[in-house]
Amino acid sequence: MKRKTMWFWVIVLLLVGGIVYGLSFWQTSSGVKPPLPTVTVGSVTAEVKQSTYCWSNGDEAVCEEHALPEADDLQLVTVEPGAAIDVTFHETPKRETFHRIIDGELVASEQVVPMEPGTYLFETGGEWQHGDSRYVFGIEVEE
Repeated sequence: MKRKTMWFWVIVLLLVGGIVYGLSFWQTSSGVKPPLPTVTVGSVTAEVKQSTYCWSNGDEAVCEEHALPEADDLQLVTVEPGAAIDVTFHETPKRETFHRIIDGELVASEQVVPMEPGTYLFETGGEWQHGDSRYVFGIEVEE
């Protein structure tokens, strides 16, 4: 009888521990996150990934820091050389930035695809009432 009681309590403790762990994960994975912009390069829509941000919904604020990506971290889209890069945010930012990522560094850039073939990574972002956010995307220009 003692053995059955012991197993009962072990199972109860595991269940309670699992529920507590699940709830703590649910609370820390809140929905406080900035919306992704739409990036169109010529006639192609690029996949945009969330990068570093601090965002608030009034009751809760969340900050996440991300390293600058490598080409393997992003889904590249093939685009035409010289195409315009159009970034459409969920709302107009107070301040907007646009950079090319070169050798792990941010370099201010125009929103135009380079003419030379190659792989190019970009970072864009802005500041809004709810916080600031950065986004990354990559393109490939073929010969």
